[in-house]
Amino acid sequence: MFELKATLRNAVGIFNSQEERIAALEKIFKMHVHPVGKIDTLVIGLSSAIFGVTFIFMVIAWSKYKYRPIRAKNLPLTTCMFFSGIMWFVGDIPMNGHVLLEGPWRLCKFWNVWVRVLFCFIYTMVLFSRCYALDRVFNQNKPTSGWAYYAPSVLLFAFIIIYSIVTQAMPDKLTIGYREDYELCTTTDGYVIVTLTMLWANWLIIIAMMYRLRNIQSTFNEFYEFLCISFFGIAAMVKTNVVHYTHKKYPYVIGYRVAETIGDVIIINGIILLIIGYPVVMSIIRPREYEREWLLRLRTDGLQDMYEANLNLRAEGPLHYSRMSASIPNQMEKAMSEDNINDDSLFGIHGFGHPIDNGDSAGVNSGYLPTEGMSATTSRTPRNRNMREFDNSSVNSADTIDEAAKARRIL
Repeated sequence: MFELKATLRNAVGIFNSQEERIAALEKIFKMHVHPVGKIDTLVIGLSSAIFGVTFIFMVIAWSKYKYRPIRAKNLPLTTCMFFSGIMWFVGDIPMNGHVLLEGPWRLCKFWNVWVRVLFCFIYTMVLFSRCYALDRVFNQNKPTSGWAYYAPSVLLFAFIIIYSIVTQAMPDKLTIGYREDYELCTTTDGYVIVTLTMLWANWLIIIAMMYRLRNIQSTFNEFYEFLCISFFGIAAMVKTNVVHYTHKKYPYVIGYRVAETIGDVIIINGIILLIIGYPVVMSIIRPREYEREWLLRLRTDGLQDMYEANLNLRAEGPLHYSRMSASIPNQMEKAMSEDNINDDSLFGIHGFGHPIDNGDSAGVNSGYLPTEGMSATTSRTPRNRNMREFDNSSVNSADTIDEAAKARRIL
């Protein structure tokens, strides 16, 4: 009996070479199995290089953290996304079949549940948190602080951890496990369906949040950025669903496993570069000019108070509203023509900001947003409010009207 068992085990599990193993798997699956080889090494190297490029952007962004267009991108959350993306990729390496499942790579449940799936969820959770912060400021007119702000992200993270713990506690035959006799990882249809359904739910929530942010005014209008992110998210889910349902043994086919891994890497890094890429490039090639334009749009769009109160984007200088003097447009033109300009000397000019209302927790009802009792003829946009105040203070003389026209061109 012992000799028979040993013979059977040697036939299907303990292989003398990888060629024997591949031949056995092809017989079992009735398909051509591609062994791990140079292409897999190339995929790992290329993916690492892409992450390296993103890492360079992250380092530059942190080195220029005081640069306000970069700070507005919420670097701590973006960094968390980057770290989660790296771990997601590390989990892809064994689960997509790019290495032989030997040594620590044999821990299929660990690499899939606690590395790939967990950090894929965390990546989307951080993206949700970033959208929710903007929604709190611009749609709800509430501060980015307190339990009401942190609760959704905390609950989502707790749900992800609980799901991972439950999956780990369940028997391998119901979720995912390592088959020592075939030296491969196996997953059940039920586990795959539940996990993909949860990922779909996460992305649909993020897309709904992004849709709510479609009307953010021009300075921080990230709607087109969000459209691209939504496209990446939907593409990731469609790709994963197609691969899992059309070829369940995709880790053994070189084309499928390469497409799955490279697709994930492009999506992970593409979203992060969409968020920080442009301001980082601008901070290198034309830093002062870009920040100057960025701050001018911020002031004229009436979003100064919201960002200063909620996202710690201080623009030094007086912010109290006063009637514009006749010399201000000339001051602005002179300031913008100077090479060695101090940004705050331009954007601290009276007439381009309102004081934050200390009695308002969000600091957003200080003259920029419509309030109760506003007349029907009053413009409801911050830009028009500023221009109307400007007009009222600029009609006393022909010279003043002339300078008002100049200011309109600047605005």
